Amino acid sequence: MDDINLPKHIVDRIESRWCARRLSTKEKREIVDRQLEQVRARRNNIRRYRWLLNTKLSDLERNFIERRLSEETSAMETLGADIPLLAREQLLIDADIGPAGASP
Repeated sequence: MDDINLPKHIVDRIESRWCARRLSTKEKREIVDRQLEQVRARRNNIRRYRWLLNTKLSDLERNFIERRLSEETSAMETLGADIPLLAREQLLIDADIGPAGASP
């Protein structure tokens, strides 16, 4: 089976289709950069909400911020699911989120 000889134009067409399905290194970097940018934005929002919770707030404001904090935390965990394990653990540590998503 290893000695199958195909015409060059067939081999070229197969290779071009195969290469078109794979992302280039530049595209992979852009995707990772976008994901990291989203993670940083979520992390900053989490920090900001935690800081706000330490200030004097009305009950309505506190409930709103707690809800937003919960939403940001779950969004951060969802984004982290697409990132390799070591990077995900570091991101959770940086955002002060425990492995199970619980805040300290």
